[in-house]
Amino acid sequence: MQRHKTLNEKKSKVSEMILRMAEGFLDMGEDLEHKENLLRFACSAWNIACVIPPQRHSLLSAYVEQFRKANNASEIACRNLEDDMRKLIEEKDRLYPHVMIRILDSKIELAGGREHVVVTSALFE
Repeated sequence: MQRHKTLNEKKSKVSEMILRMAEGFLDMGEDLEHKENLLRFACSAWNIACVIPPQRHSLLSAYVEQFRKANNASEIACRNLEDDMRKLIEEKDRLYPHVMIRILDSKIELAGGREHVVVTSALFE
């Protein structure tokens, strides 16, 4: 008999994949809010990596432009952001090339004094 995975089991696995893909990157967070911002950034990179390569460039450019406008960011800051995003996309491609799951939401919850990543996801259609 084949066991069907529940949605919670799937979410847990996606959160583990995100943590592995962004290993080291999320550790740069100085506090919970900063870590959640880095997590959202990593999830954006994941989502961009799930589209076909010709579309990635335009999505990445739009992301950087939105960052520039929202933060009145310098060219150097935008270039660094784009470099970080490209590295995360490459890592997703390397680790999980055939996993096409869209990250809809992510957060870090505190439970028992420990931080736990919670991810809401859906299959790309």
